[in-house]
Amino acid sequence: IDRAQILVEALPYIQKYHGKTVVIKYGGNAMISDELKAAVMEDIVLLSTVGVDVVLVHGGGPEINAMLKKIIAVLLILCLSLPVCALAQQDPKPIATYAPQDIPKTPEGVHHYLLLCADTWKCDINNMDNYTDGIMLVTVDTVAHRIMLTSFIRDMLVLRPDGKYGRINAVASRFGLQGLVDTINSHFGLEIDKYILVDWTDVGEIIDALGGVDITITSGEATRLRDKLTYKSDWTEPVLSGAGTYHFRGYAAVIYMRIRSSGRVDGESYDYRRTTRARNVVSSLADSLRDITWPEATKLATVTIWKSIVDTNMTLADMMTAAGYAFDLRSAEIEQLRIPVGNTGHEFYYYDMATQEIDYEANREALQAFLLESYTVRGVDDADDWDW
Repeated sequence: IDRAQILVEALPYIQKYHGKTVVIKYGGNAMISDELKAAVMEDIVLLSTVGVDVVLVHGGGPEINAMLKKIIAVLLILCLSLPVCALAQQDPKPIATYAPQDIPKTPEGVHHYLLLCADTWKCDINNMDNYTDGIMLVTVDTVAHRIMLTSFIRDMLVLRPDGKYGRINAVASRFGLQGLVDTINSHFGLEIDKYILVDWTDVGEIIDALGGVDITITSGEATRLRDKLTYKSDWTEPVLSGAGTYHFRGYAAVIYMRIRSSGRVDGESYDYRRTTRARNVVSSLADSLRDITWPEATKLATVTIWKSIVDTNMTLADMMTAAGYAFDLRSAEIEQLRIPVGNTGHEFYYYDMATQEIDYEANREALQAFLLESYTVRGVDDADDWDW
């Protein structure tokens, strides 16, 4: 009687869905009990008998969860059974550094100035939490009549002042500007004692004060500049149209220096090319000042640049001295070097931090050769310790 009553109540629905296709998802907890399985199958057979086309979709959540637990257990066992050395592969190679007393003395006539640029348009030295992505050493040799620019790639792996590994561009924000100077000195055997910190706004203002800068760009760089600048026609002369040489205003020149993804140029890409762009801008600015007068040079050092500096350990007297060196060497060719040199660096992830692990011995030798080895004799005729 109960079943007959059920059929009477179900008859309108049977007529409605006769010949229709009904999808039934079957799985999960309905598959745990044999009694539930039998009841479900009986209902499915009944639907098929009264003319409903049944499509049965098999679920299986509990079974899937059980299998996942087995897989995770196996993976955990495999991880725990790995040799200890496999887990330590992220440790970098040891970096041998110089103790302060072991750093070679700087030859007479050689002067180092470290130019630092904070990766921000407005840097607050009292809250120095910015990376110093721009790291360039300016070296003047008044004996050999040379001016040299050496740029250091920003993600170079170094030993921080606390003895831990880290990226060079993060040292100043944690250990101060002098801490960064000391780090470079200890890693490369230098006696840098003067530094200047600027931000991107300062760089643009200095370039504008000097009347802009001539830069030769590739087609890839032109494309990236238009993308980044939302280009305005008065930012370059002539109007930017593709590869070629243009006269850049300050803001556009800063954007040019910051480009990374513009394709490989002269074998360089990304951050490597970025350091070359920065050196090119500084070199081009120096070339534009070859006809500067001494009054103009002193004003440039003590007014234009001085007011744009975020921080420095140089006095106005130091700035005047540096201006004197630059003025005397204004006809010298600007020589350039990038650290790491050649193929002496490779990408290395240190606890999920992308860095460049470099061969310090090879780079120390290359840097010392670049800065200090020349055909100029240092000393007097009767000296036994000439430095060639």
